Amino acid sequence: MLTEATWERNHQPHAPKRWRWLESVPTSIPFLRMNQVTSPTDGLARVELFGLDFVDDTSLDRVVDLLLDGSPDAVEGHPVVVTPNTDLLLQVVNTPDNRIRDFFAKAWCVLPDGQPIVWASRLLGRPLRFRLTGSDLFARLWPKLVARSAPVVVLAPSAAVATALRESNPAAATVVAPVIDAASRSDIVSVAQMCVAEITALLAQFVILSLGHPKDALLAEEILRQLSDTSTALPFILCLGGSAEMYLGIRRRAPLWMQRCSAEWLYRFAQEPRRLFYRYFVRDSAFVPLVWREYRAQRRSRTKGRAA
Repeated sequence: MLTEATWERNHQPHAPKRWRWLESVPTSIPFLRMNQVTSPTDGLARVELFGLDFVDDTSLDRVVDLLLDGSPDAVEGHPVVVTPNTDLLLQVVNTPDNRIRDFFAKAWCVLPDGQPIVWASRLLGRPLRFRLTGSDLFARLWPKLVARSAPVVVLAPSAAVATALRESNPAAATVVAPVIDAASRSDIVSVAQMCVAEITALLAQFVILSLGHPKDALLAEEILRQLSDTSTALPFILCLGGSAEMYLGIRRRAPLWMQRCSAEWLYRFAQEPRRLFYRYFVRDSAFVPLVWREYRAQRRSRTKGRAA
């Protein structure tokens, strides 16, 4: 089992010195920070991009502290953490399902998991300071949940993940997800009912969903809906996809030097070229026109503001 210290040592996402200027230049210009808004409720700085309010920070420390010591009832929006990378962002922006768009727009904590999102934010004059990944969040949070014996429900993608997490944290309830169709409303409702039963029995403070998009988002929304009809307190719901598998070593994460070079996607592509070719080289190419549309929308907004 990986410890938090080992994970941080092996996966500290700092850029090498020769590229560090890409991080420091945009955020060192004061007027560019005018697009950053700090919440008076939780103290998190956020930047609005592509219709989402991304958390803007240099580390996950504040988010982890808020999760451990905060209350789901006290946050703005739904007590949900989502971690959109480039591919997930495109799916959210382009989906015909208004429920998914609304779910992400109302999520309390939106982490910029994709490096292209960070780069685009700087080109658009709304710079995010750092990439904040779901894998790093899980790795920092899970050992603390274990240390506190925090009641947590995990919807696991496999028995191997469920067993490993349950062995490390006896206070956790793990549910092995059956094979479900994201397009089937009955499947989503059924699995959400399983989770709600565990949340109610355990009085869980955290729910970690590990099935990936769009299943995590649809299940989180349904869990919130079902809990609203009960007297059970809402937990924090974290949509973290394959983060648990990476933490446990079931799925390998890119070496540190590749993360520092922003080449983690290439490592994943080398592992699963057939599955990821279409995603990386066809579907995700739509990110370029998305950035262009965002630029034009911002420009029109500034023009109208000056005219008014």
